[in-house]
Order: sequence, then C-alpha cells, then structure tokens
Amino acid sequence: MDGNRIEQSIGLADDDGAGFGALTYRAAVTAALDWSRQQHAAIEARDGEKSSAPTVRSAINAYVKTRQRVSGRNGANASGRLARHVLSDKEFADTPLTKLRSSHLDAWRSRLPILDGQRVEADSTDRDADSEDAAFITPATVNRLMNDLRAALNAAVEKHRRELPAALPLEIKVGSRAIPASSNARKQILTDQQIAKLIKAAYEIDEDFGQLVLISAATGARHAQIRALTVGDVQPDRLRVMMPGARKGRSAKAKPPVAVPLGADVLDRLSVCLDGRDAAEPLLTRWAYRNVGPLKWEKDHRRAWGPAYEVDKPWAATVECAGVPSDTIMYAFRHSSIVRGLRHGLPVRLVAALHDTSSEMIERFYSAHVVDATEEISRRSVLSLT
Repeated sequence: MDGNRIEQSIGLADDDGAGFGALTYRAAVTAALDWSRQQHAAIEARDGEKSSAPTVRSAINAYVKTRQRVSGRNGANASGRLARHVLSDKEFADTPLTKLRSSHLDAWRSRLPILDGQRVEADSTDRDADSEDAAFITPATVNRLMNDLRAALNAAVEKHRRELPAALPLEIKVGSRAIPASSNARKQILTDQQIAKLIKAAYEIDEDFGQLVLISAATGARHAQIRALTVGDVQPDRLRVMMPGARKGRSAKAKPPVAVPLGADVLDRLSVCLDGRDAAEPLLTRWAYRNVGPLKWEKDHRRAWGPAYEVDKPWAATVECAGVPSDTIMYAFRHSSIVRGLRHGLPVRLVAALHDTSSEMIERFYSAHVVDATEEISRRSVLSLT
C-alpha cells in the first residue's frame, strides 16, 4: 500500500507430511484476506491521531453503556462486576480484539480467585461465599461474569465485523465456555411441610414479603416474573394467574404470559392485594423509606419490589425463623415446584411451559425425577403373570 510491500507468514501449507494445523488452500485464502483487511484497517487508523482498533476494554465500556441505557441499576451492577474482575486485569483488558484468542480468555480466567469444588461445598452455608465482594468467587459467579463478558465481546464483533478475523466469534465461544458449578442448589427440594413453615415465617417477618414468598412457592416462577405481575394478571374467577414471561436473551419480542393454576387458599390470602386497586398497578408492593435524620428512617411510599437482592435480608430472617437448613435459597421454591409437577405425572413439556423454560432444561437438570415419575406411570401397565 502506498508503494510499500508488507509480507507476513500466516501458517504452513497443507503439503504432504505437513504437521497438525497446516492450512488448506481455501483456509489459506481466507486467512490471507482476513490479514489483508486487518493491515488495511491498521494503516488507515495510523493516518489519524489515534488508532480506533477495538480492545476488550472498549468492548466492555460500550456494553456497559448499552446496559445502563436500558436499566440504570442493572447497568451499574454489570459495570461493577466487569470492572472488578475484567478491567482490573490490564493485560487482558488491553488485548486488541484482532489478536484475541481463546487462550487469552483461558489465561484471564486462570488468574481469577475461584473457589475449588471442596471449598464450595465447605462454604455452602456461608452467605458471603458467592458475594462478588468476597476474596474468592464461586464457579457459578464466574459463569455469570462470563455471560456478561461474552455478550460484550459479541456485540463488539458485530459492530466491527469488517475489521475483525472471521474466526473470532468461535474463539470467544470456545474461550467463554461455562465451568462446572456446584449442583448443591438444585438438590434443595423442599417438602410440603418446609414450604408451609417458610410461608408462615415470611408473613411473621413482614406481610409484604410474605405475599412475595406465597406467590413464589405457589407458582415456582422467577423473581423477575413475580415482580412484574400486575393486579389484572390475577384471575380469581378462573383460579389462576397469568404469569409474564421472563425477559431473557436478546429477543425484542415479549413472551406471552402463561396461565398458572392457583389454589383457592392462595387467592384468598392475595385478596388484600386486589381489592380496590387498578388492574395496571403492581400486584406486590413494599414500603420505601426515606432518611429523616442520623440513623433515622421513616416510611415514605409504596413501590414495587426491585431486583432479587432486595429479598436477601428478609429471606435470611425467614430461614432462621422457619428452622429449615441455613443454606436454603429462595430459588428452592422453583426447584420444588418443578419436581412436584414431575412427581404428579405431568408431562415434561407442560412442566416446562408452566415454569417458562424448555423441555431440554428439565430433562438435563431434573433427569432423576423424570425417571422416577415415568417409572411410576409405567408400573401401572405392568402385567401380572401369577
């Protein structure tokens, strides 16, 4: 370009006796075209004051800005996670995307203070073991962090696709694979007696929180779905609630609500949330407080429940009051609801639909309970030969 010749070896030819990794003719042509585009972009960038080649850092910064436009709170949470564990690693954060390989992601992840399997089990009763402020982080936290990082990198690849290697999306996919996480949480299947104790304790701790726990136990829905419920979603005459779909993934199309049956006793306790209220109002609300002096707060107004971390303190008090195992998580209501449906012989597809998930997920994580349920159904057709 501009009278200057640039040459660089991009790999070995796929000749007889060539070693592993040698390039076929088509692969060599593709690699050469990718390299030429990169060189062209680099030369054009040098003509300006500063190269605009994207890096891991710039990809994350752009991703955080996008998240903050959608939701200030969620954007701040993502920014904190990525700044603490990714941007703080200067070597990885300053890596140009043109040179990013799965090995860079592996090297960065190896530098994270991840709890090993034994320590995860030992710390399962420690509420701070999975905290992002703790000295160590669990594999589950790493996987959540990896989801944010992968989304940031993929967004940058889509935006700068003309200048970046064609194989980069695959490098990101391989390097950001999930690591095995403890399955301890999915083993938390609550008995009917434990669920009743937790609901009773939640009402004793706080009536507003009790209503939230009641809906969670009755439906097995995610916190984000429950907080999105409106008064009009509850249909007492039909003994059901129209549960909104979860806002997961990149689809701009909202999922249709799913009709989830409710018992008459549950609807009776929810009547205080329905009487005299507009259909568009949030179903479940709580008090918001304002500061009126040093260490002094007073009730200000009612508002809808926020992100899941708002339940941490009342849930800890509820677990202690109910006398259930101290490591019991609120998500256990969802696991228990799924297993209860399987044990009662509901088809896997129906259980998945009621819980806004896929049949594949049910079969993957609850396979033992699926086998138990189908065995009981199959036993009814056993022929007696005596």
